[in-house]
Amino acid sequence: MKHSLPRARDPFEMLQNALDEGWSPIAEIPLAGEGVFTVLTYSGLIRRAYNRRIVRHYRKADSWGPARATVIAVESGNYLAAIAWRWD
Repeated sequence: MKHSLPRARDPFEMLQNALDEGWSPIAEIPLAGEGVFTVLTYSGLIRRAYNRRIVRHYRKADSWGPARATVIAVESGNYLAAIAWRWD
C-alpha cells in the first residue's frame, strides 16, 4: 500500500504554531547573563540554550524563513538559529 507523500517542513507554520502554544517571539529573547531557556530552532528542534549577546540582534524575516537569532546550545556548545523561545 502506498503512503502519502510527507509535507515539507514550513518554518513559518512552525513559528505560528509555537506562538499559539505560548512561546515568545525572538524579538523578546533574553540577553547574556539572564539564564538558560528553551528554544525552537529553524530546523524544528527544541533545545536548551543561552544568549551571549548583550543587545538583541536578530535576522529579520525574509522569503527563506521567519526572524531568527543565533544562540548557543547548552549541551553541545553549537550555534543554533532560534525562531521562538520560552523559559524552562
